[in-house]
Amino acid sequence: MGPDEREALFERARELSTQQRTWSDADALWGKVIDAYDAAVRDARMLDRNDVRQLARALWRRSMLLPMIGRAADGLAPGRRAVTLFEQLNDAVAAEEHDVTAARRDAALAELITAMIDLGEVTFAAGDADGRIALVDQALGVGLRVVQPPAAGRRTRAAMATGYHNHATALVHRYLERGGDAQEAALAGSRAVQLRQELADPAQPLSMWELGNTYAIYAQCLALIGDLDRAGMVLELGNALVDVLRPAGADIAAKLRVAASLVDAARQAPKRRPWGRR
Repeated sequence: MGPDEREALFERARELSTQQRTWSDADALWGKVIDAYDAAVRDARMLDRNDVRQLARALWRRSMLLPMIGRAADGLAPGRRAVTLFEQLNDAVAAEEHDVTAARRDAALAELITAMIDLGEVTFAAGDADGRIALVDQALGVGLRVVQPPAAGRRTRAAMATGYHNHATALVHRYLERGGDAQEAALAGSRAVQLRQELADPAQPLSMWELGNTYAIYAQCLALIGDLDRAGMVLELGNALVDVLRPAGADIAAKLRVAASLVDAARQAPKRRPWGRR
C-alpha cells in the first residue's frame, strides 16, 4: 500500500470515529490502518518518520475509541504502544531542535503529553482510578522537565492545561470516593484555569469551551476546600461563558450546576465551633 493510500485510509477511519453509529466500523478500519503503517515501517529501507507518527496516531486514536464501544481494557495495549512511539519521536525531534517553542518540537512534545493523558483516561475507563492519576502525573512531569508552561509553545501549553484539568478531575473523584485532602485538586484546577485563560481565543470556540469546562471542575475543587467566595466568582465566570457558547455549553452548564450545589451545601452546613473552656 502506497503513502497516499495509507493517508486516505487513516482519514476515513478518523471520519468514521466521529459518529457513534459508525464506531464499530471505525474500530475495524483502524486495525487495517495500523497494519498498513506497521508494514510500511517494518519494510522501509529508510525509515520515514511520518509513517511512525501516523502509526502512533492510529494506535492512540484506536485506544481512545475502544472505551466508547465498551472495550476499555482492549484500549490499553495500543495506548501504551502509542506512548512509546511518541516518546521516540519526541526524543528524535529534541535532538535536532533545541527551541522548545519551534513548531516541530512543540508538536512532538504536545503529542507525547496528550497521548499519556489520554492513556490515563483509558486506564480509568478500564477500572484503574489510581493508574489514571499516576499517568497524568507522569505526563505533567514529562512537560515540566522540558519547560515551564509560560515558556512553552502553544500546543504544549494546551496539552499541559488538559493535564492539569484531568488531574483535578481525577483527584476530585478520589476525594469523593475516599475522602482526604482536596487541596491538591484545587491547585491543579487553578493551574488549568490559568493556562486556559491565556489560551482562550473567541475565534477558536474549542478554546472557550475548554476554559468553561475547567471553570466547572475548579469551582468544584474550591467548594470542597471551603473557598466558597472564590468558588462563587468562578461559577459566575463559567456561567458567563455558557451564555456565549449557547447550545455548545450545555454540558458545561450541567457541570456548573453540580459545582453550585456543592457550594450551596457547604454554605448551609453548620459551622464548627472551636473548643472552648468549660
